[in-house]
Amino acid sequence: MYTPKIAVAFASLLLPVSVFASSACTKEPADKWLSEKQAQSQLEKAGFIVQRIKRSDDSCYEVYAKRKDGKRVELYVNPVDASIVKEEVK
Repeated sequence: MYTPKIAVAFASLLLPVSVFASSACTKEPADKWLSEKQAQSQLEKAGFIVQRIKRSDDSCYEVYAKRKDGKRVELYVNPVDASIVKEEVK
């Protein structure tokens, strides 16, 4: 009797993780990506102070930066156009 409720509860816990995991930043091949320096330049123009940038496992650039207000953030950036896919304040 409780199996459907447990299944629904479990699925609702996994939904946020699976949505982000299945929505990689890009499906474009790496030769279409901006270089890390180009992506950094665009982020700095947008007001971020980039401290570190690296390629993540899900076709994104993972960027550790500070915003103009000094707050540290972790950004997931589309490597093709340097758009921010996700931002987490640290």
